[in-house]
Amino acid sequence: MSNHHDHSQMTPAVLLVESLPLLPKGGRVLDVAMGKGRNALYLAERGFQVEGVEIDAEAVRVCEEEARRRGVTVQATTADLTRFQIPKETYDVIVCFYYLQRDLIPQMREGLKPGGVIVYETFLIDQHLKTGKPGRREFCFEQNELLHLFLQGFRVLNYREGFVSEDRASAALVARKMAGR
Repeated sequence: MSNHHDHSQMTPAVLLVESLPLLPKGGRVLDVAMGKGRNALYLAERGFQVEGVEIDAEAVRVCEEEARRRGVTVQATTADLTRFQIPKETYDVIVCFYYLQRDLIPQMREGLKPGGVIVYETFLIDQHLKTGKPGRREFCFEQNELLHLFLQGFRVLNYREGFVSEDRASAALVARKMAGR
């Protein structure tokens, strides 16, 4: 009875684990481009109400199966994010890891309730310039781009960008939406 997928792939992102104390406890979460749900499952296990969106139906199936195995609930939706609409002021937490669709970012900002927290990490242009990966420049944040997207109306709690290893560079942000604008 061997599992047909590798649970080591299901380790949550370090940034998310580190940010856990900053998140509204038990809040409603949207995981954008959740993949197989490593971060969604981690938050569900910690009492959050988690919804995830992912284009890959097989990945969603893996997430649902893993959620059953762990005895938690993740509301997973298979959808094309280029045609997805994030409802306004709905979520306490929005997380996005290693996916960049720039026109979705205003929706992420608006999708958070006041006091809600965004946790975002993806490739930085430095990596593309050094290694050629990801293959397309537009899949990477430019220098300071992620920071600037959340300076207005948000309090930045944590920000870093640059090489995290020899050939991997990322931009990472945790920010809380300010009340009353």
